[in-house]
Amino acid sequence: MTAAELSDPHLLVEETDAGPVFEVSDYRGGLGWPVDGDALNAYLDLGGDQVGGLRMRAGLGAEVQWWLRLRMLAGPVLAVPGARTEWTFLTQAVPDEQHRRPLPPGVEPVRARVLLPTGHTDRSTVYWATAPDPAHPAGLPQFASVVGAARSVLYGHRF
Repeated sequence: MTAAELSDPHLLVEETDAGPVFEVSDYRGGLGWPVDGDALNAYLDLGGDQVGGLRMRAGLGAEVQWWLRLRMLAGPVLAVPGARTEWTFLTQAVPDEQHRRPLPPGVEPVRARVLLPTGHTDRSTVYWATAPDPAHPAGLPQFASVVGAARSVLYGHRF
């Protein structure tokens, strides 16, 4: 293996049929996220000064992610299965002025510690609906972009 191949972040992340498998060190080193955890679990605080989050039902989330992909603005999305599966969009830190603006119905900010999937996490707990891309570690969309996409999906704006 060459030095260039060793520095390729794709080689640091194991790939499975369910997608890439990240461990705490991958989240910290490869993606630069402020993740806490141990050998089994990884946790990320959302709503602070580094990473924001927006939660919505999975159906709306799928449409919002499609809208963002069309505009090359899509980022990582966590899925939490349950009676009503919810998606959490990871975003850049939330600007102060965004805290005062109303969000679309069914969309809520996340200001909590969330569990991130690792190789030891059961998919019935949490999984990546859209995994982060180690080749673009700073690839978190702006909070306002995800909110705007949700408004566009909900209110039918096509721009």
